[in-house]
Amino acid sequence: MTTPFRIRISADRRALLAGCLIAVGALAGPVAGQTDERTDEPTGEPDSPTRAEAAESAPSAQELFDGLEPRYRQWVASVAGLITRAELDYFSQLEHDYQRDAFMEAFWQPRDPDPATPRNALRERWQQAIDQFGGAPTGDPRFLLYLLNGPPGAYSLPDGRPVSICYSRDYDLEIWFYGASERTGRRFPVILFKRSAADQWRVYLPGDPLRPARRFGGLPTTDVGAFCDDWAVRWTASEIGRLGGYTQLIREVTTPPMPSAEWLANLRLSGTQLPEGAATLAVEAAVDFPARRQSRTALRVLLRVPLSEAPGRSFEDRLFHHFELTGEVIRDGRLFEEFRYRFEGETPAGAEEIPLGFTRFLRPGPLTLRLLLRDVFGDRWAEIARETVVPSPEGLPVDPGESLEATLAGDRRPAAAPGQPGLRLDPPPGGPLTGPVRFTARAQGDLDRVTFYLDGRPVLTRLRPPWSAELDLGEAPAPHTVRVVGLRNGQEAATDQIWVNQGAARFRVRLVEPRGGGIYPGSLTARVEVETPGGERPERVEIWRDQERVASLGEPPLSARVDLEGTGPAVIRAIAYLPDGSSAEDAVLVNATGLTEAVAVRLVELPVLVVDGSGEPVAGLTAADFRLFDEGEPRPIQRLLPPAELALQAALLIDRSASIEPRLERVGTAAAGFARAASAAPGSRVAVFSFADRMTVDAGFGSEPAELERALAGLVARGRTALYDSVAQAAASFGEEPGQRALVLFTDGADETSTLDLAGAITAARRHRVTVFAVAMAGSFADRSARRELERLATETGGRLWLLEGASGLEEAYRSIAALLAGRYLLTFAAPPDAGQELRRLRVEVDRRGARVEAQGAYSP
Repeated sequence: MTTPFRIRISADRRALLAGCLIAVGALAGPVAGQTDERTDEPTGEPDSPTRAEAAESAPSAQELFDGLEPRYRQWVASVAGLITRAELDYFSQLEHDYQRDAFMEAFWQPRDPDPATPRNALRERWQQAIDQFGGAPTGDPRFLLYLLNGPPGAYSLPDGRPVSICYSRDYDLEIWFYGASERTGRRFPVILFKRSAADQWRVYLPGDPLRPARRFGGLPTTDVGAFCDDWAVRWTASEIGRLGGYTQLIREVTTPPMPSAEWLANLRLSGTQLPEGAATLAVEAAVDFPARRQSRTALRVLLRVPLSEAPGRSFEDRLFHHFELTGEVIRDGRLFEEFRYRFEGETPAGAEEIPLGFTRFLRPGPLTLRLLLRDVFGDRWAEIARETVVPSPEGLPVDPGESLEATLAGDRRPAAAPGQPGLRLDPPPGGPLTGPVRFTARAQGDLDRVTFYLDGRPVLTRLRPPWSAELDLGEAPAPHTVRVVGLRNGQEAATDQIWVNQGAARFRVRLVEPRGGGIYPGSLTARVEVETPGGERPERVEIWRDQERVASLGEPPLSARVDLEGTGPAVIRAIAYLPDGSSAEDAVLVNATGLTEAVAVRLVELPVLVVDGSGEPVAGLTAADFRLFDEGEPRPIQRLLPPAELALQAALLIDRSASIEPRLERVGTAAAGFARAASAAPGSRVAVFSFADRMTVDAGFGSEPAELERALAGLVARGRTALYDSVAQAAASFGEEPGQRALVLFTDGADETSTLDLAGAITAARRHRVTVFAVAMAGSFADRSARRELERLATETGGRLWLLEGASGLEEAYRSIAALLAGRYLLTFAAPPDAGQELRRLRVEVDRRGARVEAQGAYSP
């Protein structure tokens, strides 16, 4: 054997190599390159709490570890090298064992290398490593090496001998040979050794001396072919010295996967434990069991909140309240179910208290009900715990529940009349839809066949249930209509249609009848469906035959008889109006046998911003100052609208994922200032969207300023970040009114859960001609790539990125965006007649010295 050398590895390097510290020591700081960004503190914020004071009184890692029960200390030791100090702090300070059990189960989810599969490969390998090493040896780098890279193998020595692992016969030393691993495609060996019998195992690095301790006790194997000879040790040490970047390679293969920055924040926000230092409010709670549903008993809870405890908030002299309720049901010491409710609305005049209630259907038996109620507007909390026994459902009245033919929640489409055939298309779940997507229709009554249409084209006919079809929506998220038509006895008996990838806040009208291209001798019945952003009724719906208005409808049913003059072609139109004057239209051509389809001229509107050398908008330009190129070909400008004549549709898209919680109120206040200014401009329409795992519409386009402000004040942080899906959904929510469309985005980090990628989000914004202006915190990005992607999202849609160092810059960022929007022009040009639906490259130049143009670089005709 080679002459042993002395090796010294600093504590920092041992932490970097993730495996040479004792369990509690390893937990005292970030592991292997991880940073404190995964705590919930807004790093570097001038308005954040003083963490030095908190650190002074905080218990040490050893104290937290010692305070746990033995089975929880054993679990913490088994995940040493994976768990962070922030996670240990939270785990150790939980009050109940069921919460710790739930934490241990959830711990592996953000570390799953492939969340799309039902298996968690890292968790399975962790169990294999425990079995391999007889538990989780404290401070053993072999455990972490095996856990993260799998067993060694697929390696050949220079003489061609295959080798995976060898052991020294005389010293505490072993060599692992990786032809590749799950963490890298590179070929590398690892020498592991102990320098004394009581020492921990260590990793040999190039340039360090190697002095392993003599082996005492039994040999690790009886296979003589598995022992290292002197040549193997010398050759391996020399090979390690020749490998370029070996120290960095070892750092990479022993660095645990970085869990999501938001998973721990979500745990803090989703439980029923009262936040530390939270202001409290007094609440009365009552529980009863009024009914049954099959084998379950209804547990009904009524909470009474005095107005003196939660006075609410006034918006334009109207008082509103907003509560968030989180609940847990614990059975046999384990978390049985979790639930969450939201209560908001206008506070009744003269009321002294606000009643809040909910019902859960549970099996009989003892349980613990834990509730955490938050007054969002007052930021006060109530913690409620109740031990109870759910009685048997026998003898209780039957809960009426919902009719089997009730429409989906939030579905405002009229149900079919009793006894009549009907169809309902269920919208597929998830965000923007691409590729093959299955659509399913629910039928009422007997149907002989059902045909599925995509964008007016028949795709598939089913002759028997289930009435479902897989439709190809293409690679990029684009707006589509999906329609189903059911036939009985050869006649159309039922139909339904939904919009796909067209947003959640759009104003739409659809002529259910007549059908385009249909033949209607003498007369027809026009039937209209209207969808509005907030669910309100339209002010009126007009039905036109060619240039003549034949009906004006104010109340359902939205249908009217239309007499046709002879059998010649006619255009039937439906126009819906909202109280704010906005309108939406649908039209079909009937009785058009033998006519050829006319080629329409498609006009494209393009907002452009021209700025001088200092970044200020340039005023006074005319159409003659611009040159426009479509796929490199010059295209004449049909019209130019100056900023003063340009209507604005603007949507605030606010990230409300868990990590944003410390800043959310400040963001809402800054965004409210933008909303007030933007909605004051003539013809402007402003909306508020927010997102975490999915996008929601908090205030639709055309909302009053007070409604916009209330929506922003009522945002609650929870969930992970589906940034790209939400951008695409928000872009699809804009209406078709002329003018500029701006999406003002705030986010504190990179995308985590979207089905779309950056390119998909940019494509969706361009397709709907939406410009993205993004505001973000510089310290919230774990790497530069996420920052670059957000910058691309803004600039490639014609907008900009504001990267802030602290929350104090939010108001100025939103003011700057408002100023840029007020300085944009609108160019209108005609798309070429042969242009398809694919994105086309676009370039705009301006004939003004020192000026530059900011506009989208592509459009969809």
